[in-house]
Amino acid sequence: MTPRDPGLQPERTALAWHRTALGAAVLTVLLVRHGAVVRAPLELAAGGFTFLTALFAALTSRTVRSGIAPRRQLLLVTATLVAAGLLTTCQLVIR
Repeated sequence: MTPRDPGLQPERTALAWHRTALGAAVLTVLLVRHGAVVRAPLELAAGGFTFLTALFAALTSRTVRSGIAPRRQLLLVTATLVAAGLLTTCQLVIR
């Protein structure tokens, strides 16, 4: 059995946060572009929240590498993503 490398877990976690930030950034572009084309203000607001999600996820990926537990950042990412989902759902119901 090989010895466990304590540096691998923070590395994997940081990479997962990078993927989350990238996904949120792509979603931001899609929401803002579509919201601007069809003039949907709630989609534009959802794009703003997903931008915050991408920003918080990118900051969290840096924090994880230093070994600090990102509880506050996790709550911020979750709250902004839930807000974006609610705004998008409201926009779909209004149409």
